[in-house]
Amino acid sequence: MAIIGIDATSLSVTGKGVSRYQHNLLIALAGLDKLNCYYIFLNKKNILPELPRQGNFHYVRIGLLNHIIWDQFQLPRILRKYKLDIYHTTSDSLPILAKTKIALFIFEIPDYRIDLMSRAGHNSLYSKISYKYNEILFPYILRKAAVIMASSQSTKTDLIRKYAVEGNKIQVLYPGVSVCFRAPGDDMTLKDTRRKYNADSGYILHISSTDPRDNTAVVIRAFGRARQESEIPQKLIIAGNVDPQASGLERLIAELNLKDRILFTGYFAEKQTGELAALYQAADVYVDPSLYEGFGFQVVEAMASGVPIIASNVTSLPEIIGDAGILVNPRDV
Repeated sequence: MAIIGIDATSLSVTGKGVSRYQHNLLIALAGLDKLNCYYIFLNKKNILPELPRQGNFHYVRIGLLNHIIWDQFQLPRILRKYKLDIYHTTSDSLPILAKTKIALFIFEIPDYRIDLMSRAGHNSLYSKISYKYNEILFPYILRKAAVIMASSQSTKTDLIRKYAVEGNKIQVLYPGVSVCFRAPGDDMTLKDTRRKYNADSGYILHISSTDPRDNTAVVIRAFGRARQESEIPQKLIIAGNVDPQASGLERLIAELNLKDRILFTGYFAEKQTGELAALYQAADVYVDPSLYEGFGFQVVEAMASGVPIIASNVTSLPEIIGDAGILVNPRDV
């Protein structure tokens, strides 16, 4: 019997991307493995979705002060305390001195994310320290990891080209999405969804967050241009954990005179995944002009839901979408 640690510190009801991956991983492992012992580490501050419960699953809630203290002080003690044979993580920073074998899942290259965050004005003193910490540590953990899993061939290629990681050390594993996105919505559910958002004439869907990579301002500008040039009847629905006032999007919408055509739904908790699936399935098109994606969960959710897609022609998205959508320059309105 192996003792396996699972990093689920990103797991939250408000999360997307990595959070959804961690949740789906636990659900899948619960169905596949009743023998090995799992210690699953959760962030005490996060509101959690419903988690699988069984005898070989042990949940440990951790009070995380910040990720540097977690990496170099809290996590090494945990690895020793639970005598883990292997530790699976999606983090791009790890303990320098830990001896436990690390199975590292890389969703994105931190340098690219940091560059975009910095350009968007996320330059507080703590952010700058965190950026430098990642810049120094990331090449080291790539060497330290026993195995590296990459979320796309694009991410693997970047790891080889930028950090000289040996190709045979990296396995490309495409994450899946919840089966609820693959369940076809019945006509009544789709009509009810459109009626709920006062969008009987249809709508364009975009998933956003506080991350500047989502490029939501470009979606709004492109929607405004389409309204001017073609008088499209659809509304624009923006779902996700984004504050239109704090992000400046509310001001942009007012400038473009689109207030009555754009709706923010807020985020969908894990227990509301069925509602999110219906929101995808009832959409006329899903738009994702992301500036950088190591994988692109929302695009895959939309594809699974059978929705036409317009997405970026950069990083991993052409690989993930193939010929199943329209690819565009994310900086060209």
